[in-house]
Amino acid sequence: MADKSARLAFILSLTDKVTAPLGKVKMGFSDLAEQSEKHIKTMGFGLAGITGAYVGITQSMEPALEMNRALGEVRSLNVAEDALNALNRKSLEFSVAYGENARDFVASAYHIEGAIKGLVGNQLATFTNASDVLAKATKADADTMGTYVGTMYNLFKGQADAMGKGQWVETLAGQTATAVQLFRTSGEQIGEAFKAAGGLASTAGVSLAEQMAVLGTLGSTMDGGEAGGLYKSFFENVSGASEKLGMSFVDQQGKLLPMMDILDKLKGKFGDLSIEANGKQLRDAFGGEAARLITTLMGDTGRLKNGMEQLGNVRGLENAERMAKNMVDPWQQFGAAVQALRIAFGQSLIPILTPLMDRLVGIASTLTRWTQLFPNITRLIGIVTLSFLAITAAMSLLTLTVGLSKMAWLGATVVWNALTWSGYRSIAMFLYHTVMVIGFVAGLVLMVAWMGLVKGAMLLWQGAIWLVNTALLANPVTWIVIGIVALVAAVAAAIVYWDEWTSALLNSEAFQWVSGQLTALSEWFDSMGGWSAMASAAWDGIVNIFKSAINGLIEMLNKIPGVNIEAAFGDMPAAPDLPTISAPQVEAPLLPQLVSAPQQPIQAPPLVMAATSKAPAPALPALNALQPRTQAPALVLAPVPKTPAPIAQPLTAPEAPRTAPALVAAPALKTPAPIGPQLHVTQPTQPPALVTASKPTEKAEQSQQRINNAVTSLSPKRPDAVPRGGLLASIQNNNQTQNKGTHVENVNIHTGKPMNPLELEGMLAMAVGG
Repeated sequence: MADKSARLAFILSLTDKVTAPLGKVKMGFSDLAEQSEKHIKTMGFGLAGITGAYVGITQSMEPALEMNRALGEVRSLNVAEDALNALNRKSLEFSVAYGENARDFVASAYHIEGAIKGLVGNQLATFTNASDVLAKATKADADTMGTYVGTMYNLFKGQADAMGKGQWVETLAGQTATAVQLFRTSGEQIGEAFKAAGGLASTAGVSLAEQMAVLGTLGSTMDGGEAGGLYKSFFENVSGASEKLGMSFVDQQGKLLPMMDILDKLKGKFGDLSIEANGKQLRDAFGGEAARLITTLMGDTGRLKNGMEQLGNVRGLENAERMAKNMVDPWQQFGAAVQALRIAFGQSLIPILTPLMDRLVGIASTLTRWTQLFPNITRLIGIVTLSFLAITAAMSLLTLTVGLSKMAWLGATVVWNALTWSGYRSIAMFLYHTVMVIGFVAGLVLMVAWMGLVKGAMLLWQGAIWLVNTALLANPVTWIVIGIVALVAAVAAAIVYWDEWTSALLNSEAFQWVSGQLTALSEWFDSMGGWSAMASAAWDGIVNIFKSAINGLIEMLNKIPGVNIEAAFGDMPAAPDLPTISAPQVEAPLLPQLVSAPQQPIQAPPLVMAATSKAPAPALPALNALQPRTQAPALVLAPVPKTPAPIAQPLTAPEAPRTAPALVAAPALKTPAPIGPQLHVTQPTQPPALVTASKPTEKAEQSQQRINNAVTSLSPKRPDAVPRGGLLASIQNNNQTQNKGTHVENVNIHTGKPMNPLELEGMLAMAVGG
């Protein structure tokens, strides 16, 4: 045990002796790195402050310094200080007014001063301002316009000196801006045109406005240099042309006439220059280029005249300033104003800082001289400086190394803790479930979106199908095909289900009702005589109308004196012969028609067949129009005691009794043989008449006798009692449109007993008449 304790104590002591120095070394490096970092930060802050101050002072003074450099360039041309001060003030005003850089304004003055000598006082500032305003108005470069102003001054120096340099340059800028506006050209092209034209026009005494109008009119169809060349050629050849043509182009003072007067003279001499002879004569006199100028100007004299008038009215810089201000951007103008403010502050500080800067420059120059006088001291100072910089770099490297090691150890610790963390699985499961839920929700959203898209597509497809169906239904071919298919289907169904349909239709109540209605209509139609009777009646009516009209016309003519027309339309002739008439064939005797008595709610007594021999025969045969052909046998109920006598009601269908009576068949009668011409008389087949039996048999006989007595007045007593045409004709022919000729439609003879031939012939005679 003691040995183990001694061994443990030895190990602990050795560990302490080894790790203690290592810990001190580690602590030393950490303290050194911390101190180095602290000192490096301090040096960095100091250096950053110095650098920031230097940069701030330099940037704040930079606009003023650049302005002074530009002014120094102009000063190098021996410009006086008062002119420089005026130029400086004008540049700041121009910068704020038009949003341009003041330094560029001063730089353009260098070109103007180089082209125009002898500008004093405010003249340089005035020329520069006019040039830069013109450049802004015509969207040209300031240097280009400066060169243009210098060239124009040299061309029109006499006019400029006579008018005043400041007034002339402002007028030049205003006229140039107006020419650009009138002729849709640019200041650069106008400058090239004047440069190519030279000073011949000015020497001839032509005004600036006229020259600019001529060159602007030409410049609208050609380049500025070409227009200037044509104008120069005109002045070179105008004197020779005057001699050749015998025309004078100068006034009384010997000055060249204005261009409009020259063109008027040439137009009066040559007239239409499009004629080849006139054009050739003009080219011979002026030359090709000058003739081309004249021809071009003659084609646009209105524009030339308008340009001369407007350019001649320009007296200053107003038009150019208005055009320049219309193109000013407010944001750019604000930036230029801030820049001008910086220039003003910088120029105010430069005189204060100038002695300091001169002293610093002097110190730097002295140190530079000492480095050349004492090279060893210079070398020592350089080595010491490099040593300090090397130590600083070494400490910075140590700080960087320690910082990297700490960052690496911190990263390793974080990774180790992440790998050995007990809650890693829980977090992993939480993240896993979170991802799964998010995926599930995303899947649902995608599914809903997909279903929405599918639904939309289906709705679109449905709409397209509806449109196609509408188009198909609107096509008549479709309905024809549908009709054919429906017809084929109907025919096929009728063939397959014919028996079922016919049986169902024939047994239906609707069909039975329609059949009954059609039967009644057919019977009514037959009662009217059929188609032949209706057609005959219509024809008779039409004939009677014409006959009455013609007879009336004849009567009217007969009323005229001296006119007597005895002709008149008569009745239609009667038929020569009657159709073959067969004798009636009676199969069974016709029983007298009885009318049912009023039925009582009591039970009827038993029924028996009425005896034929006891029924009296009707005196008058029934007519077709008053009695239907087929009639059920008439029933008469036996009279009930204490009831009034029955009233005759002809042609009333009997009702079935509540209890079927016993029936007794009547004996059949023999039919007599036909005599004479055979008239086929339709006899209805009737079952035997049923008579309600009663206890006193005399009741039935009395009822029948009362009925016969009621209708005896209708029965004729003799053949001549029937009117001509028969009883039926007298009943039906109740208007004037009926045919009065003999016409037998139908004869029905009803009798209760057999007739002999003599009676039948008498009945036919009564029916036919005459």
